[in-house]
Amino acid sequence: MKTKIIYFLLGLSVLSLVAFNYAYKAVGSVLDLSGYVLIDDKKVEGATVKLYENNVVVNKMITKSNSRFRFLLFSNNEYMVEVSKPGFFDERVYINTKSNSDMLDKYYFEFVVDLMNENTYKNVDASSLDFPTAIVKYDKGEDDYIHDKGYSEQVRSDLRKLNEQINKKK
Repeated sequence: MKTKIIYFLLGLSVLSLVAFNYAYKAVGSVLDLSGYVLIDDKKVEGATVKLYENNVVVNKMITKSNSRFRFLLFSNNEYMVEVSKPGFFDERVYINTKSNSDMLDKYYFEFVVDLMNENTYKNVDASSLDFPTAIVKYDKGEDDYIHDKGYSEQVRSDLRKLNEQINKKK
């Protein structure tokens, strides 16, 4: 009888390990994403931060006095973080957690969102601000999440052009 119980417990242990391993691989890696919302380098309370997963809102929070937000993202998805506050342009950051590598780890990524006042750009075509201001993706060579530098440079270039248009109208 003791032998049957021991074999049963051993079998149950092995089955539990297999199930845990399968569940872990199904989830894959985790990206601990955090950031701060600022306006003119000052912390912002009361900004709405939404997390979209494959274009569906899956989490939402309002920043407190520390202006911080934080979400856990799982591998093999596309996410968008959208930060909004009345009187300011919504800002979006696209995060791609899809990868061809076998990622079974926890990663950390932090960034700052600096909201822009709508009144500053009211006399120019600011439609370029409707697009994400950054793209974050996994880089196998770095084994980490990074900003897409080319995309970020294009966003900075578009913003410089907008500011030039504003200065010409003054």
